[in-house]
Amino acid sequence: MRIVSAFLILAGLLSSNASAAPKACELVSAADMSTVLGTAVAASADDRGGQTKCTYETAGGEIGAPYAEVQLNWGDGAAGMKGAGAMESQLGPAMGDLAGLGDQATAVGPMILIRRGEDLITLVISGVSDSTAAAKSIYGLLNARLPKAAAR
Repeated sequence: MRIVSAFLILAGLLSSNASAAPKACELVSAADMSTVLGTAVAASADDRGGQTKCTYETAGGEIGAPYAEVQLNWGDGAAGMKGAGAMESQLGPAMGDLAGLGDQATAVGPMILIRRGEDLITLVISGVSDSTAAAKSIYGLLNARLPKAAAR
């Protein structure tokens, strides 16, 4: 019975820590993303388990309109970058390193994977003339608003 009680206490602590984690749509508001993308966008949250995701798109959702996704996976930084590294031989020139973003970053088409400490940040950006500049702006907002990597 003591083992079950200890397990339930530990599970409660872990789930309360996950629920206390910052949410993507709170870290980068629709107003923030509208500034980055250069057009008004609305934010739609999708938070579950060990991840938080926010999708930003224009009201009409037209094809080619500026669009972005910000997803944070708590504790998945190393695994995410290892997975991206495994695809590098197949994708070759489609992948590129993004200096200055987190501890490690790479891009696969419109998807940018960033390891920040133990966590993985995934950005998807389209419909803008310079997605690298947009990614750097978004990461700057996240990095300033997230707890320091060592504190997590």
